[in-house]
This record gives sequence, C-alpha cells and structure tokens, in this order.
Amino acid sequence: MKKNYCLIFLFFLFSVYSQYRIQDSLQLILSGTSNTAQKALILNRLSESYKTSDPYEMQKFARQALYFAKSSKDIKEELKAYQNLGTSEIILGDYNSALKYFNLTEQKIINLKSNNREIEEILAKTFGSKGIIFSEQNKYAQALANDFKALKIYEKYNIEIPLSKIYNNVGVVYRSIDDQEKALLYFIKSYKLQKKIKSSSLGATCSNIGLIYLHQNAFDKAKKFFDEGLKEFAGNPNPRDLGELYNNISQYYVTKKQPATAKEYLYTAEQSFNSIGDQFGLSDTYLFMAEIYFNENNLNRSFTTVTKSLEISKKLDLPETYMRSEALLSKIFDKKGDKENALIHLKNYNTAKEKLAKIENAKERIRTELIFESEKQQMEEKERADSEKIKLFLFFLLLGFLLTGTFFFYRNREKEKTILLQKQLTEFQHKALHLQMNPHFVFNCLAAISSFIMQNDKEDAIKYLAKFSKLMRLTLDFSKESFIAIDKEIEALTNYLELEQLRFNKKFDFKIIKDPLIEDDTALPSLLLQPYVENAVIHGVVPKAGKGFIKITFRLTDDVLVCEIEDDGVRIEISRRLKESSVNIHKSMALEISQKRLETLEELIKKKIRLTIEEIKTEQNVSEGTKVKLELPLKYIKD
Repeated sequence: MKKNYCLIFLFFLFSVYSQYRIQDSLQLILSGTSNTAQKALILNRLSESYKTSDPYEMQKFARQALYFAKSSKDIKEELKAYQNLGTSEIILGDYNSALKYFNLTEQKIINLKSNNREIEEILAKTFGSKGIIFSEQNKYAQALANDFKALKIYEKYNIEIPLSKIYNNVGVVYRSIDDQEKALLYFIKSYKLQKKIKSSSLGATCSNIGLIYLHQNAFDKAKKFFDEGLKEFAGNPNPRDLGELYNNISQYYVTKKQPATAKEYLYTAEQSFNSIGDQFGLSDTYLFMAEIYFNENNLNRSFTTVTKSLEISKKLDLPETYMRSEALLSKIFDKKGDKENALIHLKNYNTAKEKLAKIENAKERIRTELIFESEKQQMEEKERADSEKIKLFLFFLLLGFLLTGTFFFYRNREKEKTILLQKQLTEFQHKALHLQMNPHFVFNCLAAISSFIMQNDKEDAIKYLAKFSKLMRLTLDFSKESFIAIDKEIEALTNYLELEQLRFNKKFDFKIIKDPLIEDDTALPSLLLQPYVENAVIHGVVPKAGKGFIKITFRLTDDVLVCEIEDDGVRIEISRRLKESSVNIHKSMALEISQKRLETLEELIKKKIRLTIEEIKTEQNVSEGTKVKLELPLKYIKD
C-alpha cells in the first residue's frame, strides 16, 4: 500500500513540475507581449493550467483575461474567461456564482447567432458545466437536458475527448437517480472512448464503473476498475477525481471489513480535496470517516468529523449527506447518554428523510418523464426533420430570388453611378482644357514671339513658337485621355514654364525632379497639375521682389505618387490679397474645376486622394513660400 502511495506521489510531483514549467513559459510569453488580444489568450491558458491545482489562481488569471478580451473586443476569449471563472467557482463549491457565469456565456453565444465551430464548442462546454452543477444540486432533469445539448454538439463534430467526458457525466446523473443500468451503459461508452484516445479522464470513469459494481456486490470487478483508476491517476493526477476514487476505494475496504485500510484511503482523499479546496468531495470523506470512528466506538473523533460533513452538506445543499450526518449525530449522542441532543438530531434526520423522500419521488418521476420524453422526442424529430426539409427548400428558393434581384438592382445602380461619374469627369476634363490656355497667356506668348520677329531675333522666335506649338499640341492630345504618362506631364510642364519665363522676362527659374524609382509608365490624371503650377507662377513668384524659383518634385511613398509644387514667392496671405484685388475669373475657375475633378475621381476609383496647400517657413517662423502637395494612388498606363 505504501509503495503504491510513493509511486503515485512521484508521478504527481513530476506532473506538478511539468505544469510549473508550462506556467512559467506562459508567464514569460505574457511579459514579452503588448498585444491585448494575445494577452487575453495567454491569460486564459494560464487560468486553465491551474484547473487541477489552484482555483484561486485560476480565478485571478481568468479575470485578467476577461479584462484584456473586452479591451480587444475578442468575443471568443471573453467567453473562455467567463467559462474559466465558472469552472473555478464549481471547484470552490459556489454553484450559484458558477451558474451566473455559465448562463451569461450561454446568453452571449445565443445572441451571437454564430455557426462557428469554436463558438459552438464553447457552448457545448458551457452546457456540460451546467450539467455538472445541476447534477450535484440533485436537479437531475436539468442536468440531463444540458448534458444532452452538449452531446448533440460534440457528436455533430465527433470531438472525442469532451464527448467521453459528457458520456461520463450522463452516467453520473443516471446513477444519481438510481438507474444503474443506464448509468453503467454511459460509463462503459465513456470508458471505451477514453481508452481509444488515451484520455487523462479515464481514471475518473474507472472510479465510477467500480462504484456501480461495488453497489451490485460485484467486488472483483469493482476492485479491477479501482486499481485501473489508480494506475491512470498515477500518470494523470487530478486531485478532485482522485479524491473521489479514494472515497470509493475506502467503501470497498469497509465492505471487506478492513477499516484501517479504508481510513488510510480517506486520509489521502482528504489531502487531495484540501489541495484544491473541494468542499463537495470532503463532505463524503468526513462522513465515511465518522462512520468508521463510530463503529470503532471512537465517539469524539466521530462527532468532530461528522460535524464537518454536516456543515458542508448544509452549505452545498446535499440532502442525502445531511440526512446521514444527522442520523449519525443522533446515534453518537444516544451512545453518550445525551438523550436531548439525540432527539434533536433524530428530528432533523426525519425532516431530512422526508425531504430526501420527495427527491426520490422526483427521481422516479424524472425516470418516467425521460422514457416518455425519449419516445416523444423521436417522433418530434422525425416530424421536424420532414418539416425542416420543406422549409429549407422554400427558404433557398426565396433566397435565390431575393439574391438575384438584389444583385441585378445593385449592379445596375453601380453601373449608372459609374457612368454618371465618368460623364462628370469628362465634363471637368473638357472644362479644364478650355481653361488650360488662358487667353492672356496665349496673347502674351504670341506678343512675345512677334516681338522677337520685329527685333529680327528669328532664332528665339522660332524656338518659342516651336515650344508654344508643342504645348498646344500636347494639351489637345491630353484632352483625349483620362490618364497620361508621367514623362508626358513633365514635358508639358517644362514647355509651359519656359513660355512663362519668356512672358515674364526671366522673372523666375524652375526645376523638375523625378524620383528614379518611378517607372516610365506611371500615370496621373491629364491636365491636373498645370493650374497649380500656374498659380505658383502668377500668385507666387511674379509678385515677389527679385527673382523667384519653382521646384516640382515627383516621388513614391508606398503605393502613392506624391507630386509637390514649391515656390519661394510671396506669403499665402499676400497672395490671397492680390487675388482679391485682381478679378481673375479664369484662375479661380481652373482651381475649382481641378478640385471637383479630384473629388469625382476619388469617388470613382474608391481610393483616397489628398491635396494640401501650406506655407513654407524657416525655423525662425519666417515665410519662404508655398507648397502644394498632391497624393495620388499609384496607377500605370498599361492598366
């Protein structure tokens, strides 16, 4: 016997060590992440790792997981946190608090209306946990209802590990309502499945099967399964289930009239339950101890231990344990000659017996109802299946009509919207073409060319006439296209600025810079930049005292083409006052049309276009000119 205990203890130490290593690893990962969703996931895993060792630590990490899950709006981890909190409350014996967490989890999942497998698995686990609570509260109909809901989901996805656990739980409920035949059926189902998957819960199932055989006086079979259970727990320690097994084995040795061995197992059960604060298991342990002490005529120790059992059974509302504790107390006081207290506890026993009789009647009613419900459910399921097939066919037929109608409606609407936007874009493009060649600009260019001819400067006249003709031709060519290659745009802007230099007698210099990373077939909307360049000339560098400078830069930033027009002309405020004092309808219309083109283009291509105009300032806050920045989605001519 001691040899077995040492072996179990060594396996337990190894498991605890492994568990600590897992917890340390999780703590290390947790400290190295700032991602709230990742923290919620790790904290839930930490919480689950304390399930068999420390319910308070389990609660602590579950609350932290809940906080981070809510912060990151991670509904899956939020549901897991509620579940871990409920499970810890089961271990601590606070079933009302546990039910609140599980009911909250169930309601949240129902509100989600999700067919996601992971969410359904969480729901199944919730049903299974509620089944455990109702079973321990002797609410067997509710326990079975929840267990069968869990079974339905687990069988749907053939998830073997939790399925084996639910089979075991259903067996526990049937055993509780004294339907030993069905209990054994479900325990054996669980046992076979657990053997197949090498489940860590096999020890608990062996314990349950052994107990049924013990009640059937099949002592050899009972001992065989108890021994197998011990062997399984040696490799997969679980303090709660192991404590239950020790309790069951103690009753085997009581029937074999070996009270000393029975007490050894009960002492070990007490240690196991105390290690995790499991009150439910302790209620039976103390009652079994007290009965052995009474039979040994050790009345004081029997009184001390049965009082502990009585207190727990009151707290957890365990009527059978409460009744047996009151009966034993009555016998103890009677043996001591304290007839008054013996009578008080006898009355308590009779009251508890009446309550238990009602529970037994309820069990019988539940057994009858379950048989009836099973037959009724089979008929209803067949009718429901036929009805669902018809409903499903009609639903998909109607859905098909609705989806087809919706598709054509939205397709036509989007098509009409696209056509309208393209029409507006074309109109703005044509307006831009008409305004591109400012009459004053054209007149001044021609006047300058005439001046060269009159001064017999034929070379300059031919040179600038060629530039003017080229600019006119490029402008007309561009009007036929929505987008043009960037090199063509640079060519047109170069021609325009050189003509403006002639017009304003070399009033400014300019430079156009193109990032080498920009490919030749990079495109931008035609006739878009010229109004902003003209604005830099007319309202920037021309009013400036002294020679001005204009810089045009094209560069790439991620998938964005950035176009910047910088001038070192007068401040924006001065420029605006000059605009207000001069009636320049052409310029204001050109900029307004350009703005509308950008807005229409942005809506058509469904991508953001940004335009910013800002004043360039030195570190001493002195104005150095104006910058126009235009950010366009990257596009290529070949598209």
